[in-house]
Amino acid sequence: MSSLNGGGMEHFVLRLAEAQRRHGHDASILALRGGPLEELARQRALPVTVLRGRLPARVAQGALAFARRRPHIIHAHNPTSLHYATVGKLLTRARLVFTDHAQTRGIIRVPSRFEWRETDAVVGCSQDTADKSGAVGVASNISVIHNGIDITPARRTREEVRAELGFGADAAPAASSEPAASSAPAASSAPAASSAPAASSAGAFLGIMPAAFHPVKGHDVLLRALARLRDRGVAVTVLIVGDGDERDRIHALARELGIHGKEARFLGFRKDVPDLLLAADFFVLPSRDEGLPLAVLEAMARRLPVVVTPVGGVPEVVRSEEHGLLVPVDDPDALAGAIERLARDPALGRRLGEAGHVRVRDDFSFEKMTRKYEQLYLSLT
Repeated sequence: MSSLNGGGMEHFVLRLAEAQRRHGHDASILALRGGPLEELARQRALPVTVLRGRLPARVAQGALAFARRRPHIIHAHNPTSLHYATVGKLLTRARLVFTDHAQTRGIIRVPSRFEWRETDAVVGCSQDTADKSGAVGVASNISVIHNGIDITPARRTREEVRAELGFGADAAPAASSEPAASSAPAASSAPAASSAPAASSAGAFLGIMPAAFHPVKGHDVLLRALARLRDRGVAVTVLIVGDGDERDRIHALARELGIHGKEARFLGFRKDVPDLLLAADFFVLPSRDEGLPLAVLEAMARRLPVVVTPVGGVPEVVRSEEHGLLVPVDDPDALAGAIERLARDPALGRRLGEAGHVRVRDDFSFEKMTRKYEQLYLSLT
């Protein structure tokens, strides 16, 4: 993997390796750069190699790691790490699997023809990613394994987390309750959203956007939508969770719009995202492109109504007005309108949240996804 930063793909790789070890396989992680998840991987007893120093030293470290472990399968996630995975295959004659999380479409880089030829199997994380693979060089060996999730339980209650963040009584608690152990819908009710300013309201309507700060994620679109909601007198606060290269620019835009720390609450990298999801009333991700974002699945699994754009594999999961609200790309007015609908109609949020929970539970489980990858590994050896 390219790094051990705190994005959805990085968490995905850790969980996948952990699951394969539970199934009796010997799985380890090689990362091109370190990050906050390095310690988490070690806590989970996952063998980790992080490449350090300049390019020649990094290549040598990678080659040594592959030579020591002699893997049967090398599984590269996204094109940056495919460089090193290809070196590993040439050294060990392992079979090479590459999962495209939709970062071959100009987001990071397109693999070379040689790298494509060396892959033994290419996986698209959504049907949309697989369908577009021809444009970046893949012709025949691509399959689809939809991302799946398991639910990490929250460590604190909704009330505790909201109190820590400075919010008291709930605006719409039912929409974001933890998924029940049974498949029965959770019975609940919620009062109407507060009309007081979100930053000081005890019953603020609280959203969450956990995403790395990259232009493709659309943080700027969210900020402009929040400024419109403020101007309309709609009390909404969104917790913006994550870090990345665009952080300073997005913070500056929030200050320019007069919403920094108020309608837009920047929390940085957090290890307690499950707790934060539990505290929220809705989820938002106005991406310009995606594969199949795990954050959307995690929010739906927790019965949060989602406001998302119809990009990548998102429409394969979310049907508008059934599992969530789909809005056009780069349209802050439409995004503001969808959020306002949820703020003014708690029953709509509960209906969408429950349907989304059932959708993810039935079709996007982490165990189902893990077994498909295991079957792919075994078919290649």
